[in-house]
Order: sequence, then C-alpha cells, then structure tokens
Amino acid sequence: MIKKKYFAHSMEGKPVEEWHLLEDHLPGVAGLAKSFADEFGSGEWACLAGF
Repeated sequence: MIKKKYFAHSMEGKPVEEWHLLEDHLPGVAGLAKSFADEFGSGEWACLAGF
C-alpha cells in the first residue's frame, strides 16, 4: 500500500522534499499551544486542539 503524504506548508520554487510534512507539523503546533496554555492550567486541552 502506498502511503500518501500530506503537507502543512509548501514553498513556491522549492522541491517537494523541502516542504513541511503535516505529520511533523502537528506535534510542533500541539507542543507550542501546550506551552502557552500551561500558564493558565489548560495545557492538555491546548495540546489536543493543536493536533
């Protein structure tokens, strides 16, 4: 079975190999959201929303 690739960001003029894969992007977004929301006790909720 062929695994499809999904991209969070594409960059005009750059080869596909340099684009940001969604599977790499989402954990980063979730972690960043958690770090901001930890300050008011909602880090886990923000982490879930980031995915």
